[in-house]
Amino acid sequence: MGDERLGFDDITPDSALENDIPYRQLNRLAELEAYNKHHYRPTNYQHKWWARRLGSVFRTLNIAALSAPDTTAEELWEKVTDTCDFEDAVVFDPFMGGGTTGQEATRVGAKFVGSDLNPVAWFITRMGLAPQTSLLETYFRRVMNRSRDEIRPYYRTRCPSCGDAVGAQFYLWVTLEGDGDRNTRAYDTLVVDHDRNGGATVVCPACHGISEVDDPEAACCGECERSFDATEEDVRVPVDAPNAVFNGGERPAYEPYAVKYHCKDCGESGFREFGEFDVDRLEAARERYEELRGSLPIPEQEIPEGGEKTRDLHNRNYTEWTQLFNSRQLLALGTLLDNITEVDDELARHYLTLTFSATLEFNNMFCSYKGADPRGPGAVRHLFSHHAYVHPGEPLENNPIGTKGRQSGTFRYLYEYRLKKALDYQHTPVERVLNDDGTVEEKKPIVGEEIGGRPADSVSELLDGDRTHFLHCGDSADLPFADELAGGVDAVITDPPYYDSVQYGELADFFYVWQKQSLERDFPEIFSRDSVVSDAEAVGNRTREKSLDDYRELLQNVFESSFDLLKEDGPLAFTFHHKQPEAWGAVLEAIDGAGFRVVNTYPVRGENRLSVHIKGQRAVLLDSVIVCRKDHKKPEGDWGDIRGTIEEVARERIRTFHGSDDDDLSRLDASVVAYGACTTEYSKYETVTDDEDDEVSERDAMEIIQPLIDELNEAEF
Repeated sequence: MGDERLGFDDITPDSALENDIPYRQLNRLAELEAYNKHHYRPTNYQHKWWARRLGSVFRTLNIAALSAPDTTAEELWEKVTDTCDFEDAVVFDPFMGGGTTGQEATRVGAKFVGSDLNPVAWFITRMGLAPQTSLLETYFRRVMNRSRDEIRPYYRTRCPSCGDAVGAQFYLWVTLEGDGDRNTRAYDTLVVDHDRNGGATVVCPACHGISEVDDPEAACCGECERSFDATEEDVRVPVDAPNAVFNGGERPAYEPYAVKYHCKDCGESGFREFGEFDVDRLEAARERYEELRGSLPIPEQEIPEGGEKTRDLHNRNYTEWTQLFNSRQLLALGTLLDNITEVDDELARHYLTLTFSATLEFNNMFCSYKGADPRGPGAVRHLFSHHAYVHPGEPLENNPIGTKGRQSGTFRYLYEYRLKKALDYQHTPVERVLNDDGTVEEKKPIVGEEIGGRPADSVSELLDGDRTHFLHCGDSADLPFADELAGGVDAVITDPPYYDSVQYGELADFFYVWQKQSLERDFPEIFSRDSVVSDAEAVGNRTREKSLDDYRELLQNVFESSFDLLKEDGPLAFTFHHKQPEAWGAVLEAIDGAGFRVVNTYPVRGENRLSVHIKGQRAVLLDSVIVCRKDHKKPEGDWGDIRGTIEEVARERIRTFHGSDDDDLSRLDASVVAYGACTTEYSKYETVTDDEDDEVSERDAMEIIQPLIDELNEAEF
């Protein structure tokens, strides 16, 4: 990973980003942020977006891209924790996703232009940069009060201590198996919840009662006195007559078996068996939903067929988005959204729509409970804890309005502890100052910096006035404002799709069909279609027959558009990682084909190794920051010479990598470091030929050097 610059034979660096950045110090900070994203960048986490990169990394990239080339890495690191003001600069992001680049660019005073094909990404970014309204709290209280009155009667249970009707926090369901009648419960284990002292709440395999025990391995039912080991896995328990069944038929069937409650009168809280009173409340909700469904803003869209991720839903016969929810959830969510759509103030309505949309992730029948895992008790495991539609064996049905303030995944919780914290951070951002050992010395307010706040309606309004940003929803390869902005962008900083790693469109549809109910009236051109899945999305998708060549072409088209917008000496910088050399080759082809040349690369932290979607997998934790410049004239290259240089560079970088103190990184991360460095060597040349005068393509080069990287890794590990 050394400090040496690569390339630059005939290109004079025009920014600090092209020379060197403090990536060692940055990676220490980024690793801390990866474990505590909501605390480090509240504005970034108001709503789900997949594979969102770290704010500390993109703050550094923005500052480095806009700083003079003679700025040292040490000086850049000081700027990261100090007030910056690049008021005359323009930054463009053609894959703005969740809006990280825009938030960091506007913080340092630059004007930001963002574009994304996906309406959900556009809306999330829009609200992350939006101005604030003093009416928000008033409208939130009004929506909550109305919704609570209408929803609360259906989320009630009986306190087993005093017998009063009390609020139900959430319900646990279990899969029903069996031919025909489906009269067998399929538990992962009989542990419902762990406490902090080694005890547990368990469900009895004989009478189905709920008991608290000191030792789950030697559990005894408090009702029928049956002894059993509650920690055994994959337990099958027959039932005479299921309480109430969700789905069934061709789709998986579930039965509720436990309720989490909180009694304000007697102070008791815990789990109880799902009983007759609970069946009555569920049935009443179903009947009420059938009465109101025609008047509630409920999505009617079908789940598109032929998707890489949505095929998992179709394989289990889920064909409509509403089938991911039960009737009580649809009643509650429809009622909540209906009250939001009646808010008069447009900005307040949009903020509440954002929070409602975030609530969806925690309130569907694909959620599950973390409490059965002693390492992570107490919280809802949301739908997208993986970057997929993972079918749970034991769904958790949350109460979307909640029964107390800090109840995970409720509309109230997400408003109070995500949205409001984000709005505070927008005006008072802070940075962590690190000690030499990588620990946090202080949380330093960055006085004078703010995030967004003054949107422009056009590029011309942005450039000519005091506006902070302009956002476009559409194909970044065909920008309607390209002529206005041509040659006027100081830096393009982005995070493109990593080939086939995340199917953004297929996942975003889950939110889009609900957002459409509230937002189509305000943004008819953006929210008029039924699905956000698009052939123009730059991803590989085998199920949709989108190949690596398709990905390369779509990526190159966007890079070509960015080329036209950039000033002659402006950098294009983006993050990337992938396990497969052919994906790296395709990215390098897109860079070269668009007229750019790689001038430097840096390894930066991209993932938290404990994230659910990568935990236990052969996952890559590092990204390569790939820094490019326009290059109108490249020489011909000899593969023999280039390969020798690549081997030397790869050997040095892998050796340095293994000498670092990042003990949680793997061979795959070392490969990212080496692949990133090798793109620089190849990218110096227009075409590369071997001894037989045959052309060695970018993809050929990456595949040829893979065994070399494996060999170097083997020698170092």
